[in-house]
Amino acid sequence: MEDIKIIVDTGSDIPPELAEKYDIGILRFLSLFGEDTYVQGEDITNEEFYDKLEAFDGFPTTSQTPYGDMYDFLKKEAEAHSHVIYFALSGAASGQFQTASIISRELMEENPKLDIRVVNTMKYSLYIANTAVHAAEMIRAGKNVDEIVEECSHYVLTWRTYLLVDTLKYLEKGGRLSKTAAFVGSLLDIKPVLGIEGGLVVNSDKLRGKKKLVDKLLAKIEEDEDFIACDKKEFLVVQSDDEKGREVCEKLRERYGDDCVKMYGEFGPLIGTHVGRGAYAILCRVAVEVA
Repeated sequence: MEDIKIIVDTGSDIPPELAEKYDIGILRFLSLFGEDTYVQGEDITNEEFYDKLEAFDGFPTTSQTPYGDMYDFLKKEAEAHSHVIYFALSGAASGQFQTASIISRELMEENPKLDIRVVNTMKYSLYIANTAVHAAEMIRAGKNVDEIVEECSHYVLTWRTYLLVDTLKYLEKGGRLSKTAAFVGSLLDIKPVLGIEGGLVVNSDKLRGKKKLVDKLLAKIEEDEDFIACDKKEFLVVQSDDEKGREVCEKLRERYGDDCVKMYGEFGPLIGTHVGRGAYAILCRVAVEVA
């Protein structure tokens, strides 16, 4: 078995118990509320973040891992292991991937014995966490570093997300929804269904009304031809409202069996900045052709 270290960042929303179980390292983004800076997952918990988000007059921002911190982290892990694989947040939305690539090249030029693979997942949240766990399981199965990078680069693409927010306020504040669209949406009880395309979060559909939204979202998924065609009915559920998240899990298990939810997590500050409390997403396994 090769000595391979898996790394993600806080944009993965990886559940702490899974990071501990599989010894997955975490690079941490920063949350900035005006002049106050917090290291995600160290200086501020998710609960504290949402409390501050709701009380803050402005709009908080997120900053990538400071260069020096990332350099020291990757250097330490690369020197301690034969190989390092970092599954990074979408490079289309953050400079984190580019910075990690630069640092990795610098480290490997300084010491040619080091091997650091930085993978641009073009995804967010449990897409990344689930892929990291998949990689860790491949390590335990005796797969080598090249096999893991190739397989996981394909595996992350075999999932599709359906994300629903409780309020449009934060999408508007973050510039992902115009004021007019937010006003009309709130007035008419129209909820955008968000997905990921080209490494960015986009509006992919919409739902109307306030009642039975979970059932309506599941109906959208069950109309998806790629979901229908997939033999494995597997799901990842991530939320910023545990009650809603557990309702989603219960309904999925009623339809597809007790083991259908592979991972359950919580939106951390990176995604939470844009969706606020009350959001939830269902990631479903789909049958797609991956080049």
